[in-house]
Amino acid sequence: MNADANRRLENIVRFGTVKTINPSKPIPRVIVNLGDIETPEIRCLNIRSGDDSTWDMPSENEECVVISPCGDIGPTSFVLYGFYNDDHPAPSDDLNKKIRMFADGCVIAYDVAAHHLSAVLPSGGTAVLTADGGVTVNGDTTINGNLQVNGSTAMTGNNTVGGSQLVQGSSHSSGTFSSDGDVTASGISLTGHTHPGDSGGTTGGPQ
Repeated sequence: MNADANRRLENIVRFGTVKTINPSKPIPRVIVNLGDIETPEIRCLNIRSGDDSTWDMPSENEECVVISPCGDIGPTSFVLYGFYNDDHPAPSDDLNKKIRMFADGCVIAYDVAAHHLSAVLPSGGTAVLTADGGVTVNGDTTINGNLQVNGSTAMTGNNTVGGSQLVQGSSHSSGTFSSDGDVTASGISLTGHTHPGDSGGTTGGPQ
């Protein structure tokens, strides 16, 4: 086997680290440091790139493998990445968990044994769900924090308020309204107010 054949054979699969990333459309590319040489800008394997598409480029210095089908490192070469190592170990050793960790500390995880899905964002993180066709939540819901609704609300069940309630507008009830305490309107007590008497003085409170 001559030297050129040996070189091609050695270059079919090469381990290295990502040196630089060029995210420009339509085809993002990377340069890989192979130790003795650096590749030109070459493509990365992504999960999907057809009608459905994903965007998740490797990090700089991330371990990777360069595949060169003809043994020539160049335009036909491509990069595989996602290898755990001592600097970037696996986020878990639990086979029941599927985890996605981000550089800022965000963690999205699903535990198939506990049937539990969690998404934890770092401090100050925000989340937006846009669905102009509507959103349906089936199940009990707990909100640990304030809630603001910019629109109308409609409830078909009971409503229990454990604290004070402020209505900045009109209120209407088509049913009976009851209270175990007093009701005050413009400073006048419903249970303790009086009226001027017919013969002077004031009447007693409501009976």
